[in-house]
This record gives sequence, C-alpha cells and structure tokens, in this order.
Amino acid sequence: MKFIIFILFAYANIVFAQFGKLSGTVVNENNQILVGANISVNEIYLKTTSNLSGNFIFSKIPTGKYTLTVSHIGYKPKIDSIFIKNEKTINLKIALSVSQIYTGEVKVISTKSEKLERDISLPMEVIGSKVLEAGSYISISDALKNEPGLAIARDGVWGTHVSIRGLSRNNIVTLVDGNRVETSNNLAAGLSMIDVNDIERIEVIKGGASSLYGTGATGGVINIQTKGGIYNDSFKLNGSFLSGFNSVNNGSLGNISVNAGASNWFAKLSGSIRNAENTETPEGTLENSQFHDNNISVLFGFIPFENNELQVSYQNFKATDVGIPGGKTFPVTATASYPIEERKMFSAEYKINNLSEVLANTSVKYFHQTLKREVLLIPSATVKMTPGADHIIDGIQLQTNWLFGKKHWVVSGIDAWQREYNGHREKTISNLNKIIGDIPIPNSKFQSVGIFAQDEIRLIDNKLSLTVGGRFDQIHITSDDARNPNYIIVNGVRNDSPPSNPQASFKASNTYNHSWSANIGMLYNLMTNIDLTLNLARTFRSPNLEERFQYIDLGGNIYLGNPDLNPEQGYFFDAGIRIWNSNFTLKGNVFYNSFYNLVIDKEVISDSLFIKNNVGEARLYGFDFSLEYNFYKEMVLYSSIAYVRGEDTGNDLDLPEIAPLNGRLGFRTKLTDLFNLNFTASVFAEQDKIAQGEEKTPGYATFDCSFNTTKINLSLANLELFAGIENITDVAYRNHLATNRGLIRWEPGRNLFIKAKLSW
Repeated sequence: MKFIIFILFAYANIVFAQFGKLSGTVVNENNQILVGANISVNEIYLKTTSNLSGNFIFSKIPTGKYTLTVSHIGYKPKIDSIFIKNEKTINLKIALSVSQIYTGEVKVISTKSEKLERDISLPMEVIGSKVLEAGSYISISDALKNEPGLAIARDGVWGTHVSIRGLSRNNIVTLVDGNRVETSNNLAAGLSMIDVNDIERIEVIKGGASSLYGTGATGGVINIQTKGGIYNDSFKLNGSFLSGFNSVNNGSLGNISVNAGASNWFAKLSGSIRNAENTETPEGTLENSQFHDNNISVLFGFIPFENNELQVSYQNFKATDVGIPGGKTFPVTATASYPIEERKMFSAEYKINNLSEVLANTSVKYFHQTLKREVLLIPSATVKMTPGADHIIDGIQLQTNWLFGKKHWVVSGIDAWQREYNGHREKTISNLNKIIGDIPIPNSKFQSVGIFAQDEIRLIDNKLSLTVGGRFDQIHITSDDARNPNYIIVNGVRNDSPPSNPQASFKASNTYNHSWSANIGMLYNLMTNIDLTLNLARTFRSPNLEERFQYIDLGGNIYLGNPDLNPEQGYFFDAGIRIWNSNFTLKGNVFYNSFYNLVIDKEVISDSLFIKNNVGEARLYGFDFSLEYNFYKEMVLYSSIAYVRGEDTGNDLDLPEIAPLNGRLGFRTKLTDLFNLNFTASVFAEQDKIAQGEEKTPGYATFDCSFNTTKINLSLANLELFAGIENITDVAYRNHLATNRGLIRWEPGRNLFIKAKLSW
C-alpha cells in the first residue's frame, strides 16, 4: 500500500508541478566559447556541461529561486542567483575569467554522483587530460606518481601499479569508466592496459571507500574516465592527431581521435599505437624492458527522447613482446616477457533524468570485460615456462539519485559483479624431453552482490555538508579441484595422474563471506573559501582468488595461497583543511588507517617459501599536503609533501612497500603569449623503516623541466607542441617500491621528449 502511495505521489509531482527553462552560452574573457564547462543548479543538484558550441540547457526546472554555479578548469568559478518562472525561458551569456591556479573546479563522479572536487569531503586527487598531454607518461602509474600520497611501484618500465598511502594492489579498486578491472595481483600490470592518450581524467580517492565500492576499496579507488563525446546543437565533426617521441627508450607514439555529434547523438572513435626499445638508465641499458602496444576505443551516445540517454562503449587494448625485467617471483637469471597482454571491454548504460522533483535520475549499467595474460619465462637455456590465464569480469548496477526537501541528496542502488578465472602453466625441460603441467590457480569464480546508500545532508544554511552511507555485501567464492603437478609428459608419453604435492594442491571449495561497511563525511565551510573536512569509515576486503588458491613456482620464491583466510577489516580516519583562493590554494590531510586480519606473504620453512596469512593488527598513518601560490602575474609556485608510516602492530614489525617521506617544489609561468614553462624538483628521503626481505633505500632528488605552446591557429587546424627533459641531471636512484628481484634497481635516466597535437 505504501509503495502505491509513493508511486501516486511521484506521478502527481510530474503532472502538476510547474517548470521553467534555463539556457545559456559559456565563453572566456575574449568571447571564445568554452567547451565542457560545468553548470549546476545547486539547490536541486541539476548538472550539465557546455557543448561544442559552448551552449547548455536545462529544459525542466521547478519554479523558484536558485544558485547557479558555472566553472571550468583553468578559470575562476562564477556564482549567480536566478529565478525560474512557470513556462518562462531564461537565456544567459556567462563569461569566465582565467585562473592561474587550480581551485577544485573539476567535475568528478567517483562518489557515484556528479560533483565538483571542492564539494566532496573525501581526500582526492584529480588529473585531467591537459596534464596527461603535457607529459610523457607510459602508464597511469607514471602520471599519478607526482601526486601527494601516491607512489609508483615497478615490476618493469611498462608493468607498474600505484601505492595509495602505503596500500596497493589488492587494497585498491581500479575502475575504467566505473567498471572494475580485476586481474591477478602478482605482476598485475592492470594500470598498464589503459590508453593514457584516451583519458579525460583520473580520479583517486585516498582512503577507505568500501561503502561505495565494496570489497577491495580499503586503501582507495582509482577511477579512470576515458574521453567521451559531446552533443551539439547541430551536426559537428572534429578530431585530433597526436604524435610523440621519447629519447630514453626510442619510444614513438601515434594517436588519432574523431568525434561527431548532433542534438540527440554523438560518436567517438580513437586509436593509439606505441613502440619502445630497452630503457636507458644512468647505470646502463635496462635489458628486456621493451614494449609494443595499441588500443582502439569506440563510444556512442543516443538520446531517444527528452531526459533519456543510452551510451555504449567498446575498448580493446593489446600489448605484445613486453619485457618484464623485474618481478620477485622470478629468479634473478631469468628472462621474462608478456607475449600477449590484452584487455577487451564492452559497456552499456541507460540513464533517465528528471523523473520528478524527488527522483532526480536513475541508471542501469552492464559491462563485460576480459583480460588475457600470457607469460614467457626462460630461467635457463634448457628450461621454458609458459603461465597464462583469462580473467572474465561481468557486472551490472542499478543506481537511483533522490532529492528530499532540497536538504537530502540520496544515492542508492545495487551492484553485482563476477570474476571468472581460467589458467594454465607448463614447464618445458628440453634436455630431459619433459613437460610438467600445473594449475597455478584452480578454475574459480569470485561473485559479489552489494546494496548501498549515501545521504548527503545540507545543514546550517548549507555551510555544513554531512554524508552518511552504508553498504552490505554478500560474496561467494567457488573453485574446482587442482592437483599439482596436473600432468607430466616424458618423451611424448603423458601421465595425467602423477604423484601430487599436497601443499600445492587444492580441493574444490564453496565459501561465503558477508560484511557491512559504513562512512561518515563532513565538509564544513569555516569561512569564505576555507573548508574543513572529516571522514570516518569502516572498510572490508574479502581475500581474492590468488590469495586463497595460488601456487606460484617460477624458479624463484614459491608463493602459496590459503583457502582459510579471513576477510580484512579496517577503520579509516582522515581530517583535512582546504583553502580555495584565486591566488592561493591549499589541501592538507592527516590520516590513520587500522586493519585487522591484514593478508600478507608469511615466510615459512625456508627463505624461499611464502604462504598467505592473516596478521593480527596493522596500521598506517601520516599526512599529505599540497599548495599553489600565484605570487605575481602569471607566475605560480607549487609544492607538496607526503609521509606514511606502516606498522604490523601484532608482531612489532614494519610493513612492506611503504614509500619514504617525499615532496616536490615547482614553478610555472607563461614566458610569452605562446610559450609556457614548468620546472619541478622532487625529493625523496631515505627509507630505513623496512620489512623483512627489503633493503634500505638512499634518499635522492630529481629535476624535470617542460615547455608547451598555446594553440597555434593554422587556418584549418590548431597546433600544440609539448617538450621537456625528465631527470635533467641523469641521476641514478632506486625507487623503494620497485621490484626486489634485483634488476629494477635504477629508474630511467635523462629523457628528452617531444609531442605535437593537431586538432580541428
């Protein structure tokens, strides 16, 4: 009965409510159109962006007085009051003035609703496409390593991942356009299988976010948004071509993107290809560090009728002959590579906006993703090993956004996803004419279903934003029998029932985990342009398939899973201050992250055998700060500092893979109306708080310099040039988070890069 009353109430809202229309054009001080400006009607959470003509429209706004906010990266936000009258149209022309520093005016969606970064209490870092274009980044990790609280971890030049405040791999959820990337945790290279040239922005939540994304988000979330299409008033076609070169590895790059759109549809097609030889370091050539990869991306959007939208996308990233010079699972003398590393993703989402004054929008999304990983390992002249696996991920999400009384913005929904694993490994011993077949992980499935809700409450005349959220997850893990060795072939004769190794074999299993998570976030406007933040969260992570069932024996250390692992639980605390001034910005946070049943590799029997185990208690704590200061005209100083301490408090030991205290100091300015200059110094302290198996890392400093031009009008196209020198002094230094196999001891040496972009 209550449900029927609710439906009738919502229907009455639609039929009898009074509405007006708001439209406009966003330009800069020189009256040039601004594409992708963020426009929001604050009180009712209506949001849109300006199209290729700089135009925007809200076709249905309830009558009343509202606050209109217009913002764009690189410009000062503009806030005006508007009054919407029944069946009346307001048409505005909004001019934004340039800002030399970043003031949080980028739209993010990692909190499951569109907001500006400055309106979110969670500690975040956001990198946009302009930053990515101006650098020479091989992977997502390279682009993120300069952000406070983030650090790059290497198994090679191509194969990398990110540490967020001391946590990485399994403790971070990685998303591409909101879709999970789930792959193995050893030499995962998940962040390497995404085209850097097809990214609109990278959003990183630094801290526990299980109440938003479920298992795995105990350390943070990396959400990579690829470039989208834009609707336009009438048909429009545009595109770009990007080419580049890196001296440190003779690397070459080519990327082309074509976009078309009209009032009710858009289409985007882009493709990239890259080739690189071995990387040069100050200590010599890093052998077996070459790579070749390519990507194709297709996106289509369609508006069948007002306030309805369908988006369909497809991505195919493929790498071949990728050298793996690092990796602690390999012996020091081994040569390893990825003959094939491939990611395919299909996604479809249907959105309905402005259903009523209460139900703002709803969406249904499905995605299917496959990751194929093949490894070639040659430990010696007579031995060859070929591990490989297919990781198949399917997911679906239903999400609704509600507005209750203009004070409560509620996001709720249900999501479900499944990862299916199918793997193999063969060891060929040529001098014995022998082949040993293993099952590195049993054929298995990891299934998760979660229900979530977040309520953002506005209090004290909108000076205080309080977010309260919770989530419940049910997880189901199944696996087949796995006997190791699985088979042995000697002189062409196959034996499918060889004597098994009980420690490396696993029985079929059927396991259920369930957990709840919650968060409280507060954003308080202390005074004009000064905000205080506070975040508290309970997090969880169910051990993944590798941690439960893996059997890794590649000639180096042996790593075994443990089916009896307990889920990790965590408690996250973060407090921060933000200053958003037109000449000075500051973001500062202190944090404390405690864990129970943290999963680690525990050394047993000898120095070469490790079995997954829960440790009793662990904690990470520290701080990260960043600031920008526009001290004179177009001259800007910027700096950051970050520190994290990781302790296994149950055993009074240091946690592994913790980056040392580090900071950056930089200066950027406009040299002329055409050229911009950027200079950065990065400093890392010594890391002597180390775990067993690690070694102390000396401190070091590096210097980078880059130039770029503004758009040069060539009549039929615009030209932009980017160039720079990385590691100017060619200093030899070791990244503490690089592999401990012994080969990735030195980072890339001096690199000269140049890129050119033509857009039309």
